[in-house]
Amino acid sequence: MEPTKNREEGTLGNRLRACRKAKGLTQKEVEARAGVSQGTLSELENDKYPTSTFVPQLAELYGVEALWLATGEGRKVRDDTVEGAPTLGRSRKVPVVGTSQLGDSGFWAELNTPVGFGDGHIPFPVRSERAYAVRCKGDSMKPRIKDGEFVIVDPDQSPVPGDEVLVKSSDGRVMVKEFLYRRDGFVHLLSVNEEHGKISIAESEVEKLHYVAAIAKRAMWQQD
Repeated sequence: MEPTKNREEGTLGNRLRACRKAKGLTQKEVEARAGVSQGTLSELENDKYPTSTFVPQLAELYGVEALWLATGEGRKVRDDTVEGAPTLGRSRKVPVVGTSQLGDSGFWAELNTPVGFGDGHIPFPVRSERAYAVRCKGDSMKPRIKDGEFVIVDPDQSPVPGDEVLVKSSDGRVMVKEFLYRRDGFVHLLSVNEEHGKISIAESEVEKLHYVAAIAKRAMWQQD
């Protein structure tokens, strides 16, 4: 017999709203504690977007599994005592290591400092000790990423098609794009902003292709 799936009926917005109310939080309080703006949270709770990279930090705040919050499937309440159970871990100081000008012809302003000694940090629940944050400049990815926001990057997580990635090419360009696929020696990427379209880069020219775990608001930045 096929096992019964534990699937919560409803939408992402329904689950977000129910979890927030169960915690007795206002949208403004969520903004202060999770770094998700009140406007964005309102849009998510009203199902303006079917998914969001803010799910991990909201799941952490609400004390539920990110997979359940995103899809309605699997275990709802996190159980860190179960062997092998996926958890985000405790919040760690994710160092800000540079600035990326968003766009196909962007630049990368590295600070030349080891991980842990960057330009301040972002407190965020991520497992990898090698995780880092990059400050974003420009408007080429609005409304997904706004000028001055940060991307939290996990180099230990392998991206799959549809994930957002930070890519650094050998010619110095740094881009935050949606990973499409690899084929015939090329990496194919898609811009969230339709004006920029698709881009293909030879794999031999890709210095970094790292998974973007989340987007952090400017208010989350802290000095070391």
